[in-house]
Amino acid sequence: MRSVYNYEIEKLNVMGNDTHVVAYTTDTILLGNLESKKISEIPWQGTGSEKFYFNNPHCCTVFNAGELTLVEYGVNDILGTVRTEHMSSHLLSLRVNDRPVEGEPGRRRIAYLVDLKTISVVDFTDGSNIATITHDARVDWLELNETA
Repeated sequence: MRSVYNYEIEKLNVMGNDTHVVAYTTDTILLGNLESKKISEIPWQGTGSEKFYFNNPHCCTVFNAGELTLVEYGVNDILGTVRTEHMSSHLLSLRVNDRPVEGEPGRRRIAYLVDLKTISVVDFTDGSNIATITHDARVDWLELNETA
């Protein structure tokens, strides 16, 4: 594993049941899926309190100070960011090319909670807000289908 910007790796952690790697340099972070052998490097000035979620095989989710940063493995750019205080695997649904459709560039969508009763759905391919849905009851589970 090496930095595409030729930075020295200062810290390396193997995480997620030994299937993912997180490495820090002075100015970037490297995120990798060891099963697919895809690694991404993005500019990063972390606080040290980031939480990493590896529940999507195509993308890593980094939660830090109320902001979700999504990084697609193998792409050296941030897929997207959203603001939320409600981070749980039950309250976030991310679909990145789960069911590719021929002739389409691929789906990159997220559904997340803005607050306990409001869901937002964002398409990262063009940055558009697809939907904002408000419920009368508190949302305790959220999941997009395979086609998002």
